[in-house]
Amino acid sequence: MNTLDDPRLREVLAREHKLAGGDGARMAGVRDKINAAKADGTFTSALYPSDVYLSIEPAMGVFLNLCAKAIGATHIVEFGSSFGISTLYLAAAAKDTGGRVTGTEMEASKAEKARANLEEAGLADYAEIRVGDALETLKDLDGPVDLLFLDGWKDLYVPVAKLMEPKLRPGSLLLADNVYTFPAEIKAYLDYTGSPGGPYASVTLPFESGLGYALYAPE
Repeated sequence: MNTLDDPRLREVLAREHKLAGGDGARMAGVRDKINAAKADGTFTSALYPSDVYLSIEPAMGVFLNLCAKAIGATHIVEFGSSFGISTLYLAAAAKDTGGRVTGTEMEASKAEKARANLEEAGLADYAEIRVGDALETLKDLDGPVDLLFLDGWKDLYVPVAKLMEPKLRPGSLLLADNVYTFPAEIKAYLDYTGSPGGPYASVTLPFESGLGYALYAPE
């Protein structure tokens, strides 16, 4: 069975992707302020409106789902769940593999909405959303972790990856969104997973926002 075909899930995803399409309007009033803050080094995530989705595109969601199923992922970790669009795709995969998703989100209101979306889609039993700093909420997580999806605060990609690395198994995947949209912020992560002689084999996939695809392959 392909859980992505479940009518309940398809309805929730269609609605949430449509709502995410309003990000342009949500950001219009603060874009100049954000750009100025990036230029002078004062930028923080608090400058983003609390209702902005910053969501993945549908094609990336399907790709995440297929990646998880292709490797038989039973333990999926998500850094930056937001309103739960990507979580829905990953939880659908977890249902098909007999697994589970552990997500983490800083904004309590977003986590609450993500949980409601999972419940409405019939996937609440296959995912949990932890609220708070990912370096705290994920530090007690048991391994092995089969797939890690990074889509939270970009400066934390490397710290979160390093936190999860001892819990990975050979063949685990690290998938990182926004390679194209936040190139400066994600450079350190790409350097880390692309380091010659390191434990990863990596490539950037040409989704609209750019997706870093890294295979954990230690010697």
